[in-house]
Amino acid sequence: MLLPVSQVASLVDSLDLTWLDKVYLNEIPNEDLDNTTSTVMLLQETDSSPAYLANSTFKGLAMGVEIQIFYKIDLADDFNPLEAEIALMKSLKEAGWLIVSSQHHSIDPDTNQVTKTIYVTKNEMI
Repeated sequence: MLLPVSQVASLVDSLDLTWLDKVYLNEIPNEDLDNTTSTVMLLQETDSSPAYLANSTFKGLAMGVEIQIFYKIDLADDFNPLEAEIALMKSLKEAGWLIVSSQHHSIDPDTNQVTKTIYVTKNEMI
């Protein structure tokens, strides 16, 4: 079984999102922290707990992933981040992920990029 962040990364990669330049797992490398010319996604694990408890044991895992999107500063005029996020969330849902929370858009105080955070979870049998 792949780590939860790897599962989401594989799904995102398979979607061939034209608006997304890079996907990072767990952390953004130091050399890209101030990059405002690319739209990047950071995936971090939020949960990996036993699930489906029965007979004094567990039969699955509850997996959670935080998805952070950092939009490049110069977005195309015809690009609608909200539509892109809705399509992404629909794809995640179709792949069995539950959208736990879709936070409001905010501005990164260091780079002035628009950011979005989405939390997803999935229970998987082992």
